[in-house]
Amino acid sequence: MPWLQVDTALGESNPEHLEPLLEELGAVAVWFSDAGDEPVLEPALGTTPLWADTIVSALFPAHSDETVIANAIEKQIKASAVSFHTIQDRDWPAEWQKSLHPIKFGNNIWVCPSADDTTPDDAVKIQLTPGMAFGTGEHPTTAMCLTWLETIAPGMTDASVLDYGCGSGLLSIAALKLGAGYATAVDLDPQALLATQQNCIKNDCAQNATICLPQDLPHKQHEVLVANILSNTLIELSPTLNKLTHPGAMIALSGILKVQAVAVCESWSDWATLGISEQTDDWVLLSGIKHK
Repeated sequence: MPWLQVDTALGESNPEHLEPLLEELGAVAVWFSDAGDEPVLEPALGTTPLWADTIVSALFPAHSDETVIANAIEKQIKASAVSFHTIQDRDWPAEWQKSLHPIKFGNNIWVCPSADDTTPDDAVKIQLTPGMAFGTGEHPTTAMCLTWLETIAPGMTDASVLDYGCGSGLLSIAALKLGAGYATAVDLDPQALLATQQNCIKNDCAQNATICLPQDLPHKQHEVLVANILSNTLIELSPTLNKLTHPGAMIALSGILKVQAVAVCESWSDWATLGISEQTDDWVLLSGIKHK
């Protein structure tokens, strides 16, 4: 069955009220996209930033009346353009699965969308199905953290690892598969914790992990800290993470732009020596140790 897709160019108009209108008109899916290639690198906590040139797209049954939809949109919001086109139906889940493939990080870490027999027998394999909300390592900051964990693996045997801002749990799982004895995965988002729990079970390491909200974090110190979160949050969390790490702990911080690195290093300098150890595009990885 074909579908009717409508694309509404809003410019700087706020799309807040357009999504419920499109759903009332019969849209089965609504999504926003950026018409101006304007990245949103670090939104403030609790905010949903908008692009300067936003497109709102919606998918309707093919028999939907284009005139009715266009008139309703124009009455609701000032749009610079409303366009329609027909797309043919496909087995979307199957199409999506076809596009997935194992991804290699570092020398021998492989993130696989499902059980996979194409990677090397001695590979560190992490089974993780890509999702909308949480990453599978393809973002540069996550990739740099994975590579760092592989680099320190010889000194991580049986260590306790704190993964602060765990998302999908990828870094916790990688640490455990690389030899860590225990991982504590922390996130503000309950959905992230659920995803981490499911992924730990899938990778047979749930028994070696504590997964919790920050307020439920056990008061114990860890030998390894990895935190892939926002730079401002890393600055605010410095005193808290100091208390949660052993003297001599190995530390990696990312989610940081190069221009933000000095501020983060200075905010941690009372208790940790950090420096840029890797850079991909404008993103950096800060690594170092806690003072003994």
